Amino acid sequence: MMFGRSTLFAVVLMTLFFSEDLSYAENVIPGVSRNSELDLTTENVVIFKDGYFLIVKKGIATTDGDGKVFTNEVPDSAILGSFWAIAQQGEINSMVAGWEASETEGKREINCTTVMDIVMANLGASCSLRIRGEKSEVVKGVLLEVLANRELVPEKKNRTAHGQHEIVSGAVESEVLVDTILGTHFLLRTETGDMMIAADSVSNLTVEGMKTTIEQDVKKLNREKRLTFDFGMANTEIELSLMYFCPGIRWLPTYRLNLTDKPFVFKGEDSGIEAKRAAAKTAEILMQGEIINDSEDLIDVPLHVVVGVPNFRFKASPSPMVLEASLKNVIPEAAPQVMGNQFDNAMFSNALYSQTTSDFRSSRAAGNSEGVVDGLSADLTASGGNDLFVYELKPMSLKKGERASVRILKSEVAYRDIYTWNVTVQHSPYQFAPGHNRRSPLVASDSEVWHQIDLINDTNVPWTTGAAMLVDGFQPLAQELLTYTSPGGICRLPMTVSVDLKAKVDDQETGRELNAIKWRNSNYSLVKGQISAELANNKESEVPVEVSLRFGGKANTVSNEGTIKLEGFNPNDWSNQGGDPINNSTVINWTALVAPGECFKPTLEYEFYLRN
Repeated sequence: MMFGRSTLFAVVLMTLFFSEDLSYAENVIPGVSRNSELDLTTENVVIFKDGYFLIVKKGIATTDGDGKVFTNEVPDSAILGSFWAIAQQGEINSMVAGWEASETEGKREINCTTVMDIVMANLGASCSLRIRGEKSEVVKGVLLEVLANRELVPEKKNRTAHGQHEIVSGAVESEVLVDTILGTHFLLRTETGDMMIAADSVSNLTVEGMKTTIEQDVKKLNREKRLTFDFGMANTEIELSLMYFCPGIRWLPTYRLNLTDKPFVFKGEDSGIEAKRAAAKTAEILMQGEIINDSEDLIDVPLHVVVGVPNFRFKASPSPMVLEASLKNVIPEAAPQVMGNQFDNAMFSNALYSQTTSDFRSSRAAGNSEGVVDGLSADLTASGGNDLFVYELKPMSLKKGERASVRILKSEVAYRDIYTWNVTVQHSPYQFAPGHNRRSPLVASDSEVWHQIDLINDTNVPWTTGAAMLVDGFQPLAQELLTYTSPGGICRLPMTVSVDLKAKVDDQETGRELNAIKWRNSNYSLVKGQISAELANNKESEVPVEVSLRFGGKANTVSNEGTIKLEGFNPNDWSNQGGDPINNSTVINWTALVAPGECFKPTLEYEFYLRN
């Protein structure tokens, strides 16, 4: 099993309509018993790094006379093929998704915002009013009647009553009808007779003890999603579980690496860490999971975060059972900077939720195979299988729109410093390079020496891909991407360019033989030369270095026990992407320990062909 019984899914769906100060009577749909409505509770939530999560809900109800139960808690999004109902007792004959209509009626007090509202609220009261015009006369009388019809009309979306506004979820479609005065005139009884007055002509209205609120009838038309399950057994208590996979919640791993100078003591045999070449030191690693919930409220629910991203082929296709035409992936809408975009964030974001492995290597290192992982015994447990690894967190509450940071791992692991220099020596593909007297001009692409660390996963749990902050106490050193590293693996993290290690390279042609070979009906000259590299250590301590030198051609001899890797033609070895496929690409790798004040000076002799 990929997950145990206690490692699945969760969610709480809530539908809000009106505030508690309103009183409504719901029209019951004929033939529907509320006893047959499933009382769903969330069991678990399994959260993946790519913004999708898997949930499981469990419900109990008594079937109606037709042997059916129902729920209105239908998810807004679920991917095709992932929506399953599982019976704990009996057998589900069918599951039907549809819409059910209902009405609610009530009354509410609203503030008077127009002259007609004030007149309606104060009918029968004595008043005085001023009418706009040239004479601007004042008229006294009794408010007698409004000349208007009162109809239920759709409420404007932006209108509120006592701060109240309509909340509509994807599972509910609602229309609110409100009792509205449709008219422009009212009657005022004066000493001389009844006077019809246009409301918009009144510039001032005085009423003793004026009422400023009016009671309004409200009707709400609901169209709600419903799932109905047919068990074929009347008046029987049943229990079932709902499981589905949908977008809306994700987690991001982040790391803090505190590098110390304390020697690391390995337990067991040394294997794969090359501790003899450079003494390992101790790093404290802390991993936390940053959880982003843009789906729905989670109340006291066990959460599970997964190392690894499963392959769901139909991620972009909604299940027909959720009655939606497209998936609602709320995280890109709510936090596009987290998911990345087509520009500078895309590559980093993809790396965060994919299982990018180390560019260095992932060899096994025996060492402390059990590791020292803090928190797994008390706050969470960990399990793995089928290329996925699950951290089971303790139950927590996280409402929609909230973010949480949960510590997952704390351990002491081994690391070693390494200084790397990667350089490409480019030759000209021409017999004589323009603007140069030398026949074999050199272009060194990079002479920077990088300070990096090899981090050894000496724990019994994997490290998933995430942003890593490297510190020395509270002094920041660097921030990089820690790539996926399995237990016993080694991950390389770049820190910074070393200012105390200087590097340079020199290329000299030593000979040339014209028309040395004919290939594809063309004559080629054989060019021979020598490359000399020099890396100076200006630090006060010995440093381990790795030098990687690439060039177009073939190496004949290499000093200092360098290793030769022969590859196919690479146009990047030549200036202006030139060169000829007759030439190989060669990479030479050296490793060395350079004492303070000394230089590492490897050399090699090479040859390559130029077309005549």
